[in-house]
Amino acid sequence: MNIINPIAITAAMIGGATTITEPAAGETAWVSAGTYALGDLRIRATTHRVYKCVQAHTGRTALPEDDAAYWLDYTPTQLWAPFDVYTNTAAATTTTMTYVLTPGYFNAVALYGLVGTSYTLTVKDVTGGTTIYSSSGYLSEAPVGWYEYLFGAVVAVRKLVFTNIPIRPAAELTLTITAASGQPVGVGMIVCGDYAPLHGFGDWGGAQYGASAEPVTYSYIQTDEYGTTTIVRRHSATNLRVSVALPRDQADTAVQTLQSVLDVPVAWIATDAQGYAGLTTFGIGSGSMNYDNYVAATFDITVKGLV
Repeated sequence: MNIINPIAITAAMIGGATTITEPAAGETAWVSAGTYALGDLRIRATTHRVYKCVQAHTGRTALPEDDAAYWLDYTPTQLWAPFDVYTNTAAATTTTMTYVLTPGYFNAVALYGLVGTSYTLTVKDVTGGTTIYSSSGYLSEAPVGWYEYLFGAVVAVRKLVFTNIPIRPAAELTLTITAASGQPVGVGMIVCGDYAPLHGFGDWGGAQYGASAEPVTYSYIQTDEYGTTTIVRRHSATNLRVSVALPRDQADTAVQTLQSVLDVPVAWIATDAQGYAGLTTFGIGSGSMNYDNYVAATFDITVKGLV
C-alpha cells in the first residue's frame, strides 16, 4: 500500500506550453460594473475560480469573491481544475490537451478522470532538457479475446499511476492527451508528489488478497409507494478497504506516515501490480495497526474516495 502526497501546484509551476488557457474556451472573465443575469458564470484569473450569479444585477463593482449576496464560488477554472481535491472538476477540450508542469521534486504521478484515446507522459531533467522518463499508451483496456475485440464495448482507462520517476530539482513534466479530431479529451486530476509506502521498507509485505474497491454514487435515488423510481444523476467515487502485511519493526513508521495525512486528501495505491488499477483512488484514509506478533503486523486501511 502506497500513497502519493500531492505537491501544491502554483501558477509559477504551470508552463507556457500548456494548451488550456485562462479563460479557457467557453469561459468568460468577470468585468466590473457589468450586467449579469441569474445563472451567469464568470471567472476570476486572480483566484482561478468560476463564480455563478445568484442574483441579477447591474453596475456592481465588488469582486465576486467578496460579494456572496450576488456571486457563488462555483468551481475552479478549467486550467486549475486538475489541481483541486475533486476528480469531477476537470479540464476538458477536444482533440488534444497538454499540461506542462515544473513542480520541483517528485517521484510519482497519478492521473484521474482521464478522457481521450491516448496519452503521452514525459519528464525532462530541466525545462527543455533531456528526457529521463517517458510513458505512452492507449486510454482503453486491451480486449481479453477475439470476441471482445470484434464485438465488445471499449473499456476506457480512467486512471493511471506512474512511479519510479527519477528525481530532479527542476524536472519538467509534460502530459498530452489526444483523441480523434473534434472528440473530447480531459483530465480530472493530476497528482505529482512523493511515493511513500505504508508497508515499511522491509524485504516483504504489502496489500493482501481480499482488498476491495467500493464504487459509490451520490445520485438522488428514490422509489415512491407505487414503485416508480426517480434518479437524479450526481457524482460518484471509489472507496477502498485494504489489509497490509508488514514487518513488525516497520509498523511504527507506517502509523506515523498515516498520521501525517489523516486529514489530507492523497492518492492511494494498494498495489502497482498489473491488473489491479481498480485498487487506487484519491481520498482521505484512516486505519488501525495490529501488532500481530514479534515478527509481523497487519495494517487495516479504509479510504473514503472523493468525488
